[in-house]
Amino acid sequence: MPVRERLRAAGARSWYIGAASGLVWQSILVVSVVSLDLPVLSKVLGLLLLAVLYAVFLLLGPVIWNESVRVRLMAIGAFWAASCLLFPLIGPIAIWMWLLVVSLAAFTNLPPRLAVGISVLVILVQVAVGASVAFIIGLLFAPVVTAVTAATLIGLGLISRSNLSLRVANEEIARLAVVEERARFSRDLHDVLGHSLTVVTMKSELARRLVTIDPAKAELEIADIERLTRSALADLRLAVSNYRETTVDAELVAAKTALAAAGIQSHLPESVPAIDPRQQGVFAWVLREGVTNVIRHSGATACWVTIDHRSLTVADDGRGPGATLTDAAVPGNGLRGLRERSAAAAAQLLVGQSPQGGFQLVVRGAA
Repeated sequence: MPVRERLRAAGARSWYIGAASGLVWQSILVVSVVSLDLPVLSKVLGLLLLAVLYAVFLLLGPVIWNESVRVRLMAIGAFWAASCLLFPLIGPIAIWMWLLVVSLAAFTNLPPRLAVGISVLVILVQVAVGASVAFIIGLLFAPVVTAVTAATLIGLGLISRSNLSLRVANEEIARLAVVEERARFSRDLHDVLGHSLTVVTMKSELARRLVTIDPAKAELEIADIERLTRSALADLRLAVSNYRETTVDAELVAAKTALAAAGIQSHLPESVPAIDPRQQGVFAWVLREGVTNVIRHSGATACWVTIDHRSLTVADDGRGPGATLTDAAVPGNGLRGLRERSAAAAAQLLVGQSPQGGFQLVVRGAA
């Protein structure tokens, strides 16, 4: 990223505000330089160098923020070395400038151990410089202020990093929630339209055959097709609104109609036992998808549905699981959606060969 863009990046403004606040402490150093009994040239050059270093400090953070750790360490080291040029001009009071070194270490996204290490090194050098001039009170105060500043800024940096990680995690959770919702809606759409359109197709074929030999019955089939399409449209609208609910009783009625339209003999229970409300939905979806697959893929002549309070089975006497894979068995379609629904409802979905030699689909709820 070009330097100009880095200086205008989203996080740069926060750095400028924090850096400007840090420069307030430097007023102590500026006032001290002005008040010291130094040659005029040394004062002027010292103040000019301070101004340059302050400007570099203000701009350096955003520039090196996204660089490698090595580059950031080199930049901080170069800034520290440049600040040492103040010593010949203004003397040991230049150690106050090193507050900015620990600020850079704390707020340029260095690993915490490196930021602490740099801060400790700066403080030790400050103490050594102060000791060399018999601990002038101002020089003694500098390591204390630097230590407090380093601890505060490193702590704030850790909090900022934690907040950033939390924000990234929340964004990822939101993204995954969207993905899951899309997958759920895709399953619902497949389950709603797949079943309804299969029945409509079967009835349309039947009506086409009857139109010349039994127009009255063909008209009844066409009326039934109209009813089914209206029902499918209503289901689709409810799915979009997320208010659609399915029940085993309703699906049994639909299964009887669909199997009859396909010319498949149905063996369905006359009543439905009590089913755990948490698993009512997945049982209904398995019944719908199972009957749809019998009609579309099995080549069966008969279908059996058995239900108890813990399980539901859809079986047929068709080609069975050894037949060539169909769309329903391809991951990403009906059976995959049923597996996901079953897992979400703490139920188990099983597929295999039925006692009649065809295909069998079983869903078992938790005990």
